[in-house]
Amino acid sequence: MDLCDFTRKVKPMVLALVASLVASMLPLQVGGAAASSIPSLIAHASLFSKAVLLILVGLSVYTWAILYDRLRVYGKVRSQDAAFLQAFRGAENAADLRMVAMQHPQSVLARTALAGQRAGDQHTSESVGAAARFELVQRAMDRAADDATSDLEKRVGFLATTGSVAPFIGLMGTVWGVMVSFVNIGAQGSATLVVVAPGIAEALIATIAGLAAAIPAAIGYNHLLGKLREIGHAAGQFTSEYLDRRLGARHS
Repeated sequence: MDLCDFTRKVKPMVLALVASLVASMLPLQVGGAAASSIPSLIAHASLFSKAVLLILVGLSVYTWAILYDRLRVYGKVRSQDAAFLQAFRGAENAADLRMVAMQHPQSVLARTALAGQRAGDQHTSESVGAAARFELVQRAMDRAADDATSDLEKRVGFLATTGSVAPFIGLMGTVWGVMVSFVNIGAQGSATLVVVAPGIAEALIATIAGLAAAIPAAIGYNHLLGKLREIGHAAGQFTSEYLDRRLGARHS
C-alpha cells in the first residue's frame, strides 16, 4: 500500500505545540507575584514538573496524530475493499484481477486476490493436483491478508503503551508536587495555604495531564483494534469466496 510518510506530517505538529508550551512556561509575573492562572502555575512549576508535562503533551499529540492517520487510512481501505469486492463479483470467473487490483491499491482484498491468482497460476492442477493447489492458494491468500493487516496495525501499539504508561508518568509528577509541598512546609515552618498551594497545584496539573493523555489513547486503541478485526474478518470471508468461485469445492 502506498501510504504517506506519517512522521513527516506529525513532527511539525509536535514541534509547534512544544514550542508554544515552552513559551507559556516563561516566568510570568504580575506585580512581583505569580499570577493566579493555570499558565502561570505551569510557568512557576519546578523543572521536573515541566519535564513531566512536556512528555505527556508529546504523548498526547502523537496519540491524536496516530488516531487521525489510522482512521483516515482505515476509511480508505474499507471504501476500496467494497469497490473491489463489487468488481470481483461482477467479473467472469476466469478474469484477470491485476487491472482491477491496480485501481484499488489500498484494498486488502485486492492484495489477497492477487496473491491467490499468482499462486493458482504458478501451481496448476496438473502439476500438483487439485487438493494441493487448493491448499497452496489458500495459504498464499492467508499470508497476503495477514501481511496487509499487519501493515495497517503499525503504530497502533503506541496507543496501548500510552494508555498504560501515561497515568504513571502523571502520578510521578503528582508525587513530586506533593513532595514539594512538604518541603515548603518544612522550610517555612507552617502549613498555610500559601505554602502548600503551589506544590498541590503542580500535583493536580500532572494528574490531569496524565489522564488527558491516557484516556483518548485507551479508547482509540480499542476502537482501532475493532476496525482491524473487521478488516481481517472481511479478508477471511473473501478468501473463502474466492476459493469457491475460482477453484470450486475442495478435492480430497
